[in-house]
Amino acid sequence: PQTGAGARELILALDWMLESDVRLVNISLAGPYNALLDKAVGRAVDRGMVVVAAVGNDGPNAEPQYPAAFDDVIAVTAVDRALQVYSDAVQGEHIDFSAPGVDVFVTSINDGQYLSGTSVAAPFVTALIASDPFTLSSRRVSEIRRHISESAVDIGPVGRDPIFGTGLPKRTWDCD
Repeated sequence: PQTGAGARELILALDWMLESDVRLVNISLAGPYNALLDKAVGRAVDRGMVVVAAVGNDGPNAEPQYPAAFDDVIAVTAVDRALQVYSDAVQGEHIDFSAPGVDVFVTSINDGQYLSGTSVAAPFVTALIASDPFTLSSRRVSEIRRHISESAVDIGPVGRDPIFGTGLPKRTWDCD
């Protein structure tokens, strides 16, 4: 059985979530630009959905990956316990935040395993948004970015940068 999803499946899922009034979505996968996905994400954001996405694991010299590189998507990269960026993380000006994503223990039905990647990091930011009354009530990505950035710990060059974004949101920092 197929375990991945392509643009078609993402578009169908976004449409279903819009009809179901889902307001916050985590997308822990990344791929090349797709015009139809661009329109679907734009439509979802215009209707109040907040989308958080992993920036991808194709390496620091790779082209931006989507949906994280769309303007209205909150893009998350992965860092380790020493606050160093995950070696396979895509980098670029679109990156908004960093979150734990290297050697994170993830449980499953019978056991668990340590996983690494930006797909592991993105849910930390999604959970932060879901647990914060301000961000949960806001449907504007710009407001959410600003609010989270205000308390983020700057872990790279001063200010927003293409490796760490604005840094590690305070809640993910406190979880360590």
